[in-house]
Order: sequence, then structure tokens, then C-alpha cells
Amino acid sequence: MTALAQPSADAPADIQAWLDQHAAAWNANDVAAMYARAAPDLHWVNVVGMHWKGLPAVIHAHEVFFAIMFRDVPLTLLGVDSVTEIAPEIRVCVARWVLGDYTTPSGQRVVAETNRMTLVFSGRDDSLQLRHVANIRIDADAARHDPAPG
Repeated sequence: MTALAQPSADAPADIQAWLDQHAAAWNANDVAAMYARAAPDLHWVNVVGMHWKGLPAVIHAHEVFFAIMFRDVPLTLLGVDSVTEIAPEIRVCVARWVLGDYTTPSGQRVVAETNRMTLVFSGRDDSLQLRHVANIRIDADAARHDPAPG
């Protein structure tokens, strides 16, 4: 089990709790629990551009990938970069994660990958639901040359 990040000053308590619960479920290899608070029409874009539409597809895709490459691979929340309210009851969160070492289905070894994830949430507190995710692998070499880090 990987330790969770310290709460971010930018993260409202409900979103921080969602992120912590997601990481805990990932680290327990419990795909269904990862999406216990997700909308039925959830969309997920993964780090290699796959786009899964609807909660059943998101869960199925993660179950397949847990069976072939993510089981027991630790996920750690590094922090929350921002949370922006874009409409009443709609917030966008940008979070950073580190994923432990794994091997892709094609045999490529990925070592300690850092990702930046944009998550769209609706509702608040007990009604909070994940609606959309775009997960992007951070290219460490390119990041060194970021002209506007933040």
C-alpha cells in the first residue's frame, strides 16, 4: 500500500476525499470501488488516448488492464494543482499522480510514471460524482523546458 499525499490547500474536502478513496481502491485492486462515486455517463481518456464511454466500459477496461498489467502496481496522489468551479455544482480538478512500475501488453517496461489528470466533478459532498477524466503522462524531459510552469 502506498501512502496518500497530504491534503492540498487547493482541494475542497469532498474532492480530496474522492481522490484519496480512488487511490486506496486502486491500491487494493478494487476496480468497482474506484468508481463507486462516478456518474453512469462517465467518460475516461487514458494516458495513451483510449476513450471509454459510460461507467460499464470504464470499469471493464480497468478490470482488463488490472488483470494484465496493473494488479499490485501502487498509485500515489502527489497533489492537487487546482480546482476550478466552472458552473454551480461543476468543478474541474487537476491532480498529479505517480504510478509504480508496470509492463504494457506490448512488453514495454514503464518505470515510476508521473501523470497529470484532469477530472470533472458534479455535485458536492455526498452527491459528488466523477463525470470525465483525461489522464496525461508527464514527459520529464519536456517538463524541464516548460516556459510557464505552474
